[in-house]
Amino acid sequence: MASDCKDRVPWLETLRNVLRRGLVGSKTLILACSALQKRYREILRSADPNYEPGPYASVVKSVLLDVGAEVLAARLEKIAAEGKHFMLAKLLQTWICFILMKQKGLLRVDAAMDPETIVRIIQTFCHLIISPQRMDSIKDKLF
Repeated sequence: MASDCKDRVPWLETLRNVLRRGLVGSKTLILACSALQKRYREILRSADPNYEPGPYASVVKSVLLDVGAEVLAARLEKIAAEGKHFMLAKLLQTWICFILMKQKGLLRVDAAMDPETIVRIIQTFCHLIISPQRMDSIKDKLF
């Protein structure tokens, strides 16, 4: 598992930098990636210049697309058959265990909804949390 994290760090740091640039432009970005481990999400959350490890008061929010095992298995089979995903079906149980766990700092959204609805829910959630004043303070600290 340690090598997995080491391999992913440069990729996660690249994603973090994309988020940071979006914060500078006062944009709401929705980034889709599997950051199942807390340490992965912490790297992404560090795009916030006010970031502090531990507390979840950050402008970078994590969303769990919550889905049932049967839906997840069917989706995995479909994208694997199309050659669009590398995840082995035997790893599916790890994902299911994660989804069932109560994770702090995650907004859970029903992934059975259509993508447009999911995006609207996430955008609404973000707008409720991030005030324009907070965004101004973030821009001042980035550069």
